[in-house]
This record gives sequence, structure tokens and C-alpha cells, in this order.
Amino acid sequence: MYLVLKTKFFPLYVSSREDLDCINLLYISNEERQHYCLIRNFSRLIGHLSKHKSTAHICYRCLHQFCREDLLQEHLNYCENVSPQKIKMPSPDRNILQFQKIEFQHKVPFIIYADFESIIIPYHSVQPTNQKAYTEKIARHEPCGYAYVVIDANGKMLKPITVYRGPDAATHFINNLIKEKDQITPMLTTIMPMNLSPEEEEQFNSETRCYLCKHLLENDKVRDHCHLSGRYRGAAHNYCNLKYKMRKMIPVVFHNLKNYDAHHIIKCLGNFKDHEFNILANNMEKYITFSIRKNIKENNVTVSLQFIDSFQFLPTSLQKKVSSEFKR
Repeated sequence: MYLVLKTKFFPLYVSSREDLDCINLLYISNEERQHYCLIRNFSRLIGHLSKHKSTAHICYRCLHQFCREDLLQEHLNYCENVSPQKIKMPSPDRNILQFQKIEFQHKVPFIIYADFESIIIPYHSVQPTNQKAYTEKIARHEPCGYAYVVIDANGKMLKPITVYRGPDAATHFINNLIKEKDQITPMLTTIMPMNLSPEEEEQFNSETRCYLCKHLLENDKVRDHCHLSGRYRGAAHNYCNLKYKMRKMIPVVFHNLKNYDAHHIIKCLGNFKDHEFNILANNMEKYITFSIRKNIKENNVTVSLQFIDSFQFLPTSLQKKVSSEFKR
């Protein structure tokens, strides 16, 4: 059964039975009358909605049109598993898409930049063969060292750059990062009290718009402050204030993580049985991002290490990027 309401056409009821011949009815409705009609030819009824001039093969569930019967049958294998759909456009007063994820405006208070160095160890025991297709492995990359730096919210180093050269560099690196996370966790989980000066109190009383969403303030006006320093930030809606909070996550940034550094890290993750890992991958060899966090929550809060690839946002070599900065 299908409904025509003004100029709109959509499924009203679609039977799940497949053992009987399908009988399609058209339900026509206006402000005063309703009427049922038998649909003899679906293509003639809604075929004009497409630029395709020949007979259209219509999916009775979603009203999608196909130019060939085999394409329709292939589509039905998927469409039959979901309920009929109706497209509903937003009303004129709500037809503008706006940014609503206020929590993503909050800058991460700490970030780690890291890099691996590797040595190339050649293989000597593998010989090619002419019997079948063969990929000759001539060497492997073995991480021999790393360096990382921890940056705080003010862009300053939290401590001197950590450099390591030696065996089992990848496992040593993860162990050090976990120690860094454990040292930062108390700062992320402790809320400093607000330090509000008389001038800031006067500024708060005069504010009429939320400094986060820029909308007018009403009876839900509250003071927002930094949980790390206690510094007053501005007047906000109570809802915005609750959403605008620090994410319990420390980004670990590698340049070209997906294509290189992630391989070294993933290999050693099995050594950390007391941690859980979430991985987002393109395939079995390329990892877009992944996170590490401890299984046991500390004070009902778990801080994770989130590994991201800066090459995804800055697709150039670090050498070219640094050179361009010096030329400015």
C-alpha cells in the first residue's frame, strides 16, 4: 500500500509475505477525502521521476528505480532485510545543519609527538624459485631507537625529549608511554577550583551570549572554568558547560604512522595483557588509528593513548614542512 499526500509518494505498508502475487494499492488522501486505487503499472506511475525513458523496474520497498531486472533482483537481496523507508525533509525552520559537538572544541591538554628509527637487516637464507610466483624478501626493518616529547596545553615541553637507543625498542617505547600516561592521569582527573576575580565576576554578570555556542543566555547561565588551572573561561549554558569537558585521551602523533611506525607497535601489543586495544584499520597491514588503555578503571576514569597519523592531515614530508616554515 502506497500513499500519495499532495505531491509526495511513499510506502505506507509493505507486506512481508512472499508466497502470494503482489497487489499494489494507491492510497490517495487530501484534507477531505481518502480513496484506494489499484496500481497496474508501477513504472507508469512513478517512472516520470527519473530521466530514464524506457520501462523502469521499481523496488516496492524503497521505490528505487533500475533500468534492468537483474539489477533490481540484486538490490532486493539487501533491501528485503530492512523495513520500508520514507524520506522526510527537515522543516523550513530546521533546515540548516549546524555544528553541535561542543565537546570537540576542547583542546587536548597534553599531546605526545614521537618517531622511530630503524636499521635494515638483510636476509641471507632465502633463495628465489622459478616454480611459482615468488616475492623475494631481501631485508627487514628492525626498530633500534625512538624519541618522543610531551607537550602541554600551552605548547611547552612537559619534560626534556626522551631518547632511547637499544634492543626491543618498540616494547620499551610502549612501556615508557604507559608510564607517561600514569603520570598525566592525576592531572586529567583532578578538578581545580575556580579562581574568579571581581573583574571576571562583573564580566560574567554582563554576558548575554554563551561563549561556546554563541546563542542567547537564559536562566541556565553558568560559569565555565578550566579544570587544570582553575581559570575562568566565560559564561555558558549549563548544557554547553557539561558537554565542554576534557577528553580523557592523550594523542600520540607519528608522521606516516599508517604506512610505517604502526607495524612496529602492533607487533608488540601482545606483550601488554592488562591493556585493551581498539584499532581502526584500512586492511590487515594499514592502521588508520588505534588506542591503548588499561582494563581497570582508576577512579571510574580511564585515560587512553590514541595513536594518530599526522600525514593524514599534512601530506608532505617533515623536511619539506620544516623548510617551508623557515622560508616564511
